[in-house]
Amino acid sequence: MKNFIAAFLGALIVASHSLSAVVHAQTWANLSVTVVLDGEIPPPKPTQIIMGRAIISEDLVVDPATKGIANFVFMIDSKRTKLETKQLHPDQQEISKKMPFLDIVNDAFVPHVMAIRAGQTIVVNNAGHCPKFNFFKNAGGNPMIQAGGRLGSATKAEEPGPTKVECAIHPWMSGYVIVAGHPYVGVSDATGKIKIEKIPAGLELDFKVWHESQDKSIEEVTFLGKKETWKKAV
Repeated sequence: MKNFIAAFLGALIVASHSLSAVVHAQTWANLSVTVVLDGEIPPPKPTQIIMGRAIISEDLVVDPATKGIANFVFMIDSKRTKLETKQLHPDQQEISKKMPFLDIVNDAFVPHVMAIRAGQTIVVNNAGHCPKFNFFKNAGGNPMIQAGGRLGSATKAEEPGPTKVECAIHPWMSGYVIVAGHPYVGVSDATGKIKIEKIPAGLELDFKVWHESQDKSIEEVTFLGKKETWKKAV
């Protein structure tokens, strides 16, 4: 059985189960999280063989040295915590005009999981692919990217959860995009480390977690050295 261990470093005092956090003594806080696998690392799962090269599933990517889990999402739950624009850090109140870039390398979306703010436009730039964003509240579509061209997918509204992105030409290709209404979303790197900066202090905050491979094992967590059960929210 694969269990998760979450270690929190930083200025948050986190209550058990609810993931509510109250921050004191400063105006803004930075949160660091490390997520590691408690158990044996599953062997890689090939999903496709292309010209003799195996395409490996990215549904659970674990660093062999640290057992850190990549692509694990930790974010403020906007359903339970309503943040007004004036409560955000001054540097984060205006949505960045920078267009997040979703690359395609060796028939895989890079990054595999990405987070953006509602109002930003995702840019995909790789000919020979046909990306399809399965949005609920934003326009999707799956146009073919022509040679020398690029695809821009504009967002206007926050999505209720991670949105799957696929290639209509290469069915083994998939990734996820989180379209959030706030900037407080962290996605773990290759060693399982997450950092969320400039969180407003003095507020009670509810967080939620998500992982592509979240079967029952994600409910059994060692948190701050204590074993807990994190139930799926409704």
